[in-house]
Amino acid sequence: MNLFKTVGGIFLVVGLAMLAAASYLYVDQRDFIAGAKTADGQVIDLLRKRQDDDGSISYTYSAVIRFTDDRAVSHEFVDRVSSSPPRYSKGQEVDLLYAPENPADAIVDDFWGRWAIVVILSGIGAIFSLVGGTLFYREIYKGRTRTWLRENGTAFSVDFLEVERDRSQSLNGRNPYRVVAQGKNPFTGKLEQYLSDSIWVDPTEYMANRKLRVLVDPNKPSRHMLDIDWLSDLIQH
Repeated sequence: MNLFKTVGGIFLVVGLAMLAAASYLYVDQRDFIAGAKTADGQVIDLLRKRQDDDGSISYTYSAVIRFTDDRAVSHEFVDRVSSSPPRYSKGQEVDLLYAPENPADAIVDDFWGRWAIVVILSGIGAIFSLVGGTLFYREIYKGRTRTWLRENGTAFSVDFLEVERDRSQSLNGRNPYRVVAQGKNPFTGKLEQYLSDSIWVDPTEYMANRKLRVLVDPNKPSRHMLDIDWLSDLIQH
């Protein structure tokens, strides 16, 4: 199981879904603005909303706004944007847009009133897509590199050194393992350590006094892998 690839894929799908939703909302909001009527509103109250983040309590405020439509009917609505400090003060007058067929569907006529949901959803979606895409495609690239090295790499032997926990990954409170080996790189002449890919079963019992194989790209010695494919059959049995 490749945790980075799985998490990256999930983040990428979620991010792209958010960006698609933001695009839909942008078009919907653009059409709303094109057909909306204008009105003058007044802030009659501030609605306090409690935020509880990891035990830290804070409050944001949304304006409650009253306005009269072109038929002289009074309406009230809550601003979609909640902030701290509040965007408006009680009694302040604000410009509005409302739907002629449904005046209760109204927004404050400023940038955040028009586009807050689109901007926030786009921002979160972009972050998820960037992080997820980076993780996912990095693992795809690594997989292709490993395939190339298995087929074309030059092999040399190294000595088993130890098995260590891979603290960079965690699943249900568990960390996978990595095999650490050491040997002289014939292309650089230097004594180097080599790390295997992460595995979720402790392979220590299979490693005693064992020589391991490193596959390296002779044209780029830094491009290499510690081959532990043979472990799969032993662990399964």
